Parts: sequence; structure tokens; C-alpha cells
Amino acid sequence: MTNRFTSSSHASSITAWLRAGASLATLSLLSVPGAALAQTAAAAPQGSETATQTDEAQTDTTQDVVVTGIRASLQSARNRKRDAEQVVDSITAQDIGALPDRSVSEALQRVPGVTLQRTNENRDPARLSSEGGGVFIRGLSWVRSELNGRDVFSANNGRGLSFEDVSSDLLVGVDVFKNPSAELVEGGIGGIVNLRTRKPFDASGYVFALSGDANYADLRKKTFWSGNALASGRWQTPLGEMGLLLSYSINNIGNRTDSITAGRYDRGTLSQPQSGLAAGTNVYIPNGMGLRRIDWQQKRTAFDGSFQWKPSDTLTLTLEALVSKATPHDVEYAIGDYDMPGSDNSTYKFGQNRELLSGVIQNRNLNLDTRAGSQDKKTQDFSGNLRWVPNENWAVSADLQYIKSTAKVYSMTAFTGANIPTTIAFDFSGDDPSMTFTPTNSGQSLTNKNLYWWAAAMDHIEDNEADEWATRADVEYTFTDSEFLKSFRVGGRYTDRAATTRQSNYNWGLLSAQYWQPNTAVFLNQTGFAGGPQNAALPNQTQLVNYNNFFRGQAPNPGAGFWFPSASLVQNGTANAYDYLKSTLSSGWGWSPLSDDYSKNPGGINDQTEKTTAGYALLRFGMDQSPLGHFDGNIGVRVIRTETGSSGTPITIGAPTSSPSLCVVGTPITTGPRAGQTVNATDCANYAAAFRFAGGSITQPTTGNGSYTDVLPSLNLRFFLKDNLQLRLAAAKAIVRPTFAQLNPYVALGYSFDSVTGIGTGTGVNGRLTPFTGSAGNPNLRPTRSNQFDVSLEYYFGRSNSITFAGFYKDISNYIFAGVTQQTFTANGQTLTFDVTQQTNGSHGKIKGFEIGYTQFFDMLPGALGGLGFSGNYTFVDSSGGQNTAVNVFDTNQTTNAGLALPLEGLSKYSYNAALVYEKYGISARAAYNWRSHYLLTTSAANINYPVWSESYGQLDASILYSLNKHIKIGVQGYNLLNSRTFLDVGDPSLKPRYGWTDTDRRFAFLFRSVF
Repeated sequence: MTNRFTSSSHASSITAWLRAGASLATLSLLSVPGAALAQTAAAAPQGSETATQTDEAQTDTTQDVVVTGIRASLQSARNRKRDAEQVVDSITAQDIGALPDRSVSEALQRVPGVTLQRTNENRDPARLSSEGGGVFIRGLSWVRSELNGRDVFSANNGRGLSFEDVSSDLLVGVDVFKNPSAELVEGGIGGIVNLRTRKPFDASGYVFALSGDANYADLRKKTFWSGNALASGRWQTPLGEMGLLLSYSINNIGNRTDSITAGRYDRGTLSQPQSGLAAGTNVYIPNGMGLRRIDWQQKRTAFDGSFQWKPSDTLTLTLEALVSKATPHDVEYAIGDYDMPGSDNSTYKFGQNRELLSGVIQNRNLNLDTRAGSQDKKTQDFSGNLRWVPNENWAVSADLQYIKSTAKVYSMTAFTGANIPTTIAFDFSGDDPSMTFTPTNSGQSLTNKNLYWWAAAMDHIEDNEADEWATRADVEYTFTDSEFLKSFRVGGRYTDRAATTRQSNYNWGLLSAQYWQPNTAVFLNQTGFAGGPQNAALPNQTQLVNYNNFFRGQAPNPGAGFWFPSASLVQNGTANAYDYLKSTLSSGWGWSPLSDDYSKNPGGINDQTEKTTAGYALLRFGMDQSPLGHFDGNIGVRVIRTETGSSGTPITIGAPTSSPSLCVVGTPITTGPRAGQTVNATDCANYAAAFRFAGGSITQPTTGNGSYTDVLPSLNLRFFLKDNLQLRLAAAKAIVRPTFAQLNPYVALGYSFDSVTGIGTGTGVNGRLTPFTGSAGNPNLRPTRSNQFDVSLEYYFGRSNSITFAGFYKDISNYIFAGVTQQTFTANGQTLTFDVTQQTNGSHGKIKGFEIGYTQFFDMLPGALGGLGFSGNYTFVDSSGGQNTAVNVFDTNQTTNAGLALPLEGLSKYSYNAALVYEKYGISARAAYNWRSHYLLTTSAANINYPVWSESYGQLDASILYSLNKHIKIGVQGYNLLNSRTFLDVGDPSLKPRYGWTDTDRRFAFLFRSVF
């Protein structure tokens, strides 16, 4: 890969901007060594589609110094930041390709202020992601995703992109805008991430590129192959110049994760002295413990096609198509004891906060499960852009896009139990945990298949889709006769988006027995229950699992082996599983597969529409000489009208579970806030009304409509204090819209009655007691809004070097959180007022911090040392106020915990990157370390229903490539070289013991890259 640097100074801000476009054009081929690409200009808004296009090649040979590889990448990113009109950081193709960052999300964590959440779902911390999950900018997950300046999203809730689904092979670069200007599309308070793909006019002629790698995962002990091919050309025709680019990428990756987890730590009391603690001391005991192994892999394919036509010097047409598909799937083998052990045990050892650290517990019941999960995700983006520049004053562009995204999700779990009372020895006291299982009765064996029985099954399915039409037009007038005014730009944009989410609940059902319901157990060696249907192949749907090389041998092997449902039983669809498991339903009832008729599942269908109409005006200005010195900037305003519509499944009404005659006036109340009182007539009238109400149905539709208008002014100023020193000041308003899941109009109504007296025990508005409660989405939610301010001081020196400091402050209002409102419903002639928990706007908070960046190549060093360089950054983020949001408002654990006084989810106070670089003699090498401090992962983890925190985490990646000639490079990349371990804590800020330890693979890739 080659970049050209010219030492000639920039005569004006326009020239500087053109130079940034030229630097971008040189990076049009990912991993392409030795390709000298033309420096060209694109007079268009930075971040927009047309900003990624180029005019005819014009090579600037003034004092050329050729730089390549990682240095070219860092130099281009530096220049793009320096010449931008906004506060922006960039990464380029070489940044993404030079390290084993298999997705955009992994690469983005190298950017100042960007952190990566290493779980696919923060509420599921027991299952960490191989490639990283959510992207946070300056501590916020409110990140807008773009592809060439246009919308791009995944069909999870129709709002943002799962960046790990995107193949980095197709990209020329990524821009991270941290304070928007008026022409940038609204929707990101944290920032905007714009993915830029290649165009045929980026290169001066024909280009053919081919790359491939073999990626070895050392814990999984398996190799995964990937490859990418690109062909691009441009030619003159009687109809004008034309160009065509075609690229295809296939990426396979996989890993294994080993984890040991405790449960939520609950309070117990010692009845006798032990471990140095007196009788009567409160101690904290995990309410369960277990371990798991997950084998994960993914195939990701992507096609990118781009056609450009320039019928004249003033007119350019660009047509693009991108089709990306990702199919991750995994198999999990988990074993655990999910009953809280007793507090008294002579083997226990406690920590300084009286939390249980180690011990041996006997006669425990084992729960084992095999889970298969898979997703089929596809994004298709088709767009066209027409740009007309009739003269030096006018520029007009028009843009049309259609994008469609689909996502199907499958999860199937089968459970077994064992008639083998088990002794568990565990040690949670250090970085190397241990958990071993042996039969309490030495005459038994955990490898005896005949002692295991079929326990339960659970499935979950989703079928989501979202699509959008978007069109925009922009007109810019450039002033050629003013010393102050540079240009005036106006534009409009219209979008029409639809999103449909179809999802089931988690459908758990009994098979033959449970420890708490023995029934007639069907053992793994049997073909079915006596007197029922038999399946001769049922015993073959099991497998003996040995946790070999668990934690790479740094933890003892959990046991000789355990019998699990086979992977093939749960991987091949729920109908296949049911064909076998129906023979185990010894109670005559139990698990049956979910129907794909999502209307039968409460809240299962959420149809959303959203139309936006936006207009903006932007004035660019600047002076080379003035009382304020050399400065430039822009001021503008963006006005957006948003109209939403939603429909969902019918309102559900719960049924009282007690006897209709339970409530009797005069009954003494002995517990709760009303203890000492007696049941009154109002109590019993409410109780009777609930039964009448539950006997009917609610016919009112579950629909909602909303609309709102936002006015978003912005100002960006840049002062050139010296030729190589500039100061930026920026202020803007920004918004982020509610997710489509939050706008779901579904309502679930229920009752909260005391089971003894029949009085109301639910919590309503202002904490009052009420028997009538419910949960609901809120189609009338408004965006979260921010007033934000940035300051940046940037010093550029040498050919590739810079020192930068950026400070930021965000004043955020309208956080979305779970509140309680009163709503009236009528059923069966009975009208009742329910206190409904639903998402609402209202909280207020502040985010502030700073970023420091430093990049330098030490050209002054002699000989081979002259190839050394360093690039690093440090970020500090602090927050106050604000509110966490419950993902599922129908889960009372989530809504309760989201209201606790906790930090914002995903916000690390400190983070940094440090990279040592070498570029000389055909060698391109880098060792990069990324670190972030501890943070709140979730306010309510699944199955634990308590806050979970991620401890500080750092990871070392490295690469070394060698250019055999100007066409071919070979190299080695390493990922997670230090075998970093993930530690999780559980609890509130005053007591949060470590509860999770997770190891995953080191990965080593052997690669080649070629270009002709």
C-alpha cells in the first residue's frame, strides 16, 4: 500500500480539504502494497457519499516522499483529522487490515474515546463474544452508523448496525464524527461512525487484488480460512469515462470460551463460629455455581459493487450495491448447581467482605445442558448518487438509497439431570479459579450414562426485518469574490423506514423429571417412558463431554466426563429435537416446540414505521488574515420532523390466582405496610372487580402514533494559531431516537393481591399500594437530547506526527427509563385504572472528559532504528446523573435494577491504546495494546437479576508483514497474545465480589496480499 506526501503548504482551508480527499483516495485498496494511487479532490460534505468520490486523476509530484504500510495509514488518518471541519478521528484500510481485527468493531477500539463491549448481549455476561459487540463513543452507546454517509442498520431493532457483522475487507476507511455539523444526519449523541467503501475512480487505472489468510485458534485447535478478491478498472468510452469495481469477501472465524461462574451473592448467617468469624455473623454465599464451554464460529460473506460514469467533466453518476451476510452459530455445554448452599460449612473460607471464596459442598444436584444458537443476518444496500458541478460556484447532488436487513435467530437447549449426588470443590480466591465435581458416593461414577435422565427443553426464535427508502438533495454555492464567506449549502432529506420484530419468549418445558418434581424419570439409556411412544434412536442423542485442557490447564479438569444431550439433537431445528424428546414426556405434558405464528406469543410482533423529513442550511466561512488571525469554520442548523407509527399484539390480561372468596372484610392484616390494620370494603371491592375484569377481553387496538420536531443548531470554529498548531471550538445540539423495541405499544395487565388477605400489594404512582399493575411499551417516547461542546488543540509536525488534546462536555436530557403511569382500561363492563410500568422520558445527566493522542515516527534515529514509530491515545470520561434503561420493560427485575443509583452501563472512566510501529526495509510491523478500566456491564444480568460489572481489561495484538516485491506481501498476525482473561463482578457498588472468569483463544493468522 502506498501513499504520497507533499511538503507544500496549504494555501487555504479549501486546499487543505482537497488534500484530505487526496489522502483518502490513496487508501482506496485495503491491504494493497505498492499501488500508487492518484491524489484527487472531491468538493463535497465530509462524511457524505460524494466526499468519498474523486475527480480525474491528477498526480502531484512536488517533493514526493513515498510512504507505505502502517505509516501511510497513520499519516492519512492524521491528515484527515487535521483537514476536517468537524471534530473527527479516522482509521484507514491499513489500520483494519494490519491487525487481526476481523470486524469493524474490533478496529474501532483503536480510536480515541471508543471502547468495545465484549459481549453480544450485555444482559448475558456468561457468554462473551469472540469479536466484540457494542461500540461506545465517549462512554455512550448512542452511536449512529452510516455507510458512505447513508443509513445502515441491522434488523435487531431497526435502528443501529451490529458492526461485527461487517467485513473490514470491503472498507477503505472509517470516520468517527464526535460533534456533528448541520449537513450530517442526526441520530448519534455519542458520535457518528461512517464506513467508507472503495470506488473505481479512486484508482488511476486497472487494479486486481487478492488476499487470503489461515486463522488458527489455539484453544479451539482449529484453523479457519478467509479470502478476498477485488477487480477495478476505469476506461474512456464515446459516452464518457466509466469505472467498475467488484469485490467479494469470505471470512471464517471461530473460537472457544471456557468460563467458571458463581451466582448472585445472597446473605446468610453463621450459626456457629468458622473461618475466624463469630456465630451470628452475616456472610455472602453464591446462590449457584457452574462452568461452561462454548464452541463458536461464523461465516461472513460480503459483495460490493460500484459503477461510476462521468459523461462530462461536470457530471458524475455513482451506483453502488453491497450485500453482507453473517451466519454465526455456537454450541454450549454447561454444568452447574443452582441451589444456594448452606451458610455453615467447616471447609469454607471467606474474603475480607465476608464473601465465600472457597470450600467443598456435598450431595449437590447437577444440572447439565447443551445449547445450540444460530443467527442468519443479511443486509442489502443499493444506492445511486448524481453530482453536477457546472462551474466553480455551483455544486448540486442528488441521492437515492434502498436498504433492507433481515435477521433470524434460533436457540434450542436440552437439559439433563443425574441421580448422582455430587461433591463440588471450588476456589474463587484468585485469578485462576477451580471447580471440580466428584460423586459424593465413591461407588458411583459421573461417566455412568444410565444414571442421567432427560430433564427439560427450551427454545426461542426470532424473525426480524427492517427496510428503508431514503433520498436527499444538496445544493452548494461557493463564493469566489469574498474574503470571509466560503460557501453556502442547503439540503433536504426524506426517509421512510419500516421495521418488524417477531420474537418468542423463552419456551421452557418439562421433559421427564426435575429434582423438585421426580415423576417418572426417563434415563439416557432408555428409548422412552414405559407405556409411551418409544424411539430406538433416543439413546444415541447423547454424548460424553470431557472438559479437556480447561482454561489451558490453568484450572483443574472439572471431572472425568459428563453426559449431555448431543449437539446434533439441538442444532437441527426444534422439530428434529421434538421427534426424539416427545418420547420422554412421562407426565403426559411438558415441552413442545414454539410455533412460528408469533401472534400467539404475547408481545411477539412489533410493527414500526418511521418517516423523517429534514432540511439544513450551512454557511462556511473563514479568513486568512483578521483581528482574530487565520480562522475558518461553519455555522448551520438542521430541522427534522419525525412521524412514527406502531402496532403490536393484543393487550393481555392476567388472571387472579387466588380463590374468589378469599377477601373478607375485617380480616386482620399482619404483614407489609398495612400491618395492624384490617381488610376494608374497598379492598374486597377491588378484589371482586379484578375477577370480573379478567373474565372479559380488551378490544382497543394496540397501536400508537407520534410526531415531533427537532431544531439542531451547530457551530464549528478552527483557529490556526500557527501553521502546524490549530484550535477547534464546537457546539451543537444532538438527538438519539428511541429504539423500536421501546416504542412497542404492547400492554400486559395483571394483579398484585396478598395471597392471605386479598389486599392490594402492588407499587403504583408515587409508591402508593395498588392491586392493579401492568407493563407496557410507549409509542409516545421522545428522543434523548444533548447540548454538547468540544474543544480541541492539535499540533502537527514532521511528515506523520501529531500531538492532540480534545475536551468534551455533554448536557443530556430526556433519558429513557422505566417509570409508572396510570392508564384506564375496560373489559367485561368493568373499568379499572392500572398503574403501568413503561418507558418514559425525563432524567437528566452530564458527560465530560478529555482525549489525548500522540503519534510520531522517529526518522532522526540512525539506520534501522529510523523505522520506529509510536501511536497512542488516552481517554478520560466522567458522568453524573442520567438513568439506565431496562432492555425489557416487562421484566420487573430489569425495571427495578435500572432505577438503582448506578453508573451508566458501558462507561469506563479510563481507557488507552499504545502501539509500537516499525516501517522500513519492506517490513511493516506493529504491536498494539488496548486497555479499558472497569465498568457496569448491566444493571440486571439474565438468571442472576443483579448488576454485573466487567473488571479492567487489556489485550495485546501484533502483526508483521514483509513485502516480497511491489506486488506481494506475506505476514503473520497475532490476536490476544497475552491470553487476557475476562473477570466479572456481581453486586452493587458497596459489595461486588468476583463471580466470573473467562478464557478464550489466542489467534494466529498467516496471510498473503497481492495486487496487480
